[in-house]
Parts: sequence; structure tokens; C-alpha cells
Amino acid sequence: MKRTLIAALMVSAFWPLAADAHKRWLLPTDFSLSDAEQVSIDLTASNNLFYVDKGMPPVGISIIDPQGVTHEPINPVKRKRRSVFDVDIEQPGTYRILQGGVPMYFVSYKVPGEEQPQRGRGALEELKAGLPDNAQEISFAESVSLVETYVTLGAPSKNFGSSKKGIELTGGDHPNMLYADEPSRFEFSLNGKPAKGLTLEVTPDGTRYRDSLGTVSYTLDAKGGAEVEWSTPGRYLLEVATEQKMPEGSEIAKRYYSYFVTVEVLKP
Repeated sequence: MKRTLIAALMVSAFWPLAADAHKRWLLPTDFSLSDAEQVSIDLTASNNLFYVDKGMPPVGISIIDPQGVTHEPINPVKRKRRSVFDVDIEQPGTYRILQGGVPMYFVSYKVPGEEQPQRGRGALEELKAGLPDNAQEISFAESVSLVETYVTLGAPSKNFGSSKKGIELTGGDHPNMLYADEPSRFEFSLNGKPAKGLTLEVTPDGTRYRDSLGTVSYTLDAKGGAEVEWSTPGRYLLEVATEQKMPEGSEIAKRYYSYFVTVEVLKP
């Protein structure tokens, strides 16, 4: 029974682990609106921005309206190359659309007589309960990954992250008020504290049509922020990631954090 549980977890873990090698993004049909309407949003993982490649399961999605009320996605559908869902943008202000941001747990271990390690993903207590009695070299890891974007109707309103879990965008310029002729500041936190020293990577759209990704990297300052210079108007993906190796004897051997946000930079 225990081996059956771990096998099931291994199957469920395979795709998300493979997707970690790709960039992940939410891409709305519109970032700024003057009238209320329904917006469609792609959810996918790919190496080329913003070219659909691997549809991600449309689960764990939240839409936070300008009043702070959380809504479910409309008509979520998973397809092979992309997943898609709709959002009603009805209230003036900024909607925050996100997936993830909650801890996930992974385990790896060896069984005598088997060359390859066994792996699984799930709730921490379930992973512990599912370990066979002869498991050796057991290692647990925690991952918190957040993918998000912002859509504004009329005048923007502040609607940044505040869970104090993982990496979040917590301040700076509004994601829907970015212009190509002026730098923009972004501030990030890691578990509620300034993400000082982490690297912010900024990649413009159209990687499929040029020889290099065009990614520009910034080191976050003492406030967890950086001033970003835009090369051209268009859509961009911003990424911040880190990993932490925990002290010897800790239940969790490593913690992984990643963050992705899609923004649009306007002409002056």
C-alpha cells in the first residue's frame, strides 16, 4: 500500500518537476481596460516568451479584486500546449491574478536493491506516512512558487502580495503603469522580509525571434528592490528565484523559491 502511494505521487510529480526547467507565465489578453469586460488568460510553461508550449494544470488559481475579495477562474480548461481561463474585470482598480504561492513538498529516498532513488510529491505528513520501512537516505525538500499578473480597469490601485510566504512583489511602481522612456522600480520580499541580494531577471517578449534571450539581471538592494530599464515597449517576464540549504539535521534539507510576473510596458 505504501509503495502504491509513492508510485502515484511519482506520476503526479513528473510534469511539475519537468516544467521547472521552463519559464512559467500568465498572459492576459489585456493588461489595462477603460471599460468592464471579460479577459482571457493563458497559463503555460515555455522556453520562448510568450510562445505556448506546455499547458499547466489550471488549479490553485486565485483572482483578487480591487476590494480584496477572491474569485474563482471562469471556464478553466487544460490543453496540451496551453491552459486558459477567463476573468470578469468589473470593478475599477487592479485585479491580481495568481497561481501557487503555497508550500509543496518533495521526498527522495533509496530502497536496498534498487539503483535509482524513489521520488514523490505531496503533503509532508502524507510523504512521511508513505515511506517504506526500509527507506534509506531520505531527503525532504520544500518549494514555494508563485506565478502572477495584474489587470487594471480605469485608475490603478495597490494590490500587491502579502502572504509572507515565498517570494512576492510587495512595492515599487504599479505593474500596470510602466513606460518605456523611464525606469521602473520593483520591490520583493522573501518570507515577509526584503529579498536583499537575490537576482531579478527581466526578459522581453520575442525570444523566439532573436539569437539571445535578451535577459537583463539586477541584484536586489537592501529594500529588496531594483530599478529596471526597459529596452522597448512590449510584454516582459520578471523572475526571482533562490534556494536555501538547511542546517544539518533539519527535517527539510532544501527550500526552493521562485516567482514569475508578466507585465506590459507602454509607449511614452
